[in-house]
Amino acid sequence: MKVKLGIRGSTDAINHIIIKLDDLMLVTADNLFLTGEESRVKTGKNLVELLNALSKDNEISVKESIAKEIERELNLNGEIIKYV
Repeated sequence: MKVKLGIRGSTDAINHIIIKLDDLMLVTADNLFLTGEESRVKTGKNLVELLNALSKDNEISVKESIAKEIERELNLNGEIIKYV
């Protein structure tokens, strides 16, 4: 299965992170632009754990520009860019 990451919003304000699994699309529930720092850190931690689990049996695909935006928004350090 191929897993793709995307964002909804703009480079100025990411609203949601999109995870596509074949024909299934998952979207983060909280609007990241409006949530606080604590919620973003929790979302980032959960996203990394999910991707690490999925990467064992699946191909993870993310564009470099999208990975950088997600890492910036969720205060991650190189944990998404490794899937480029």
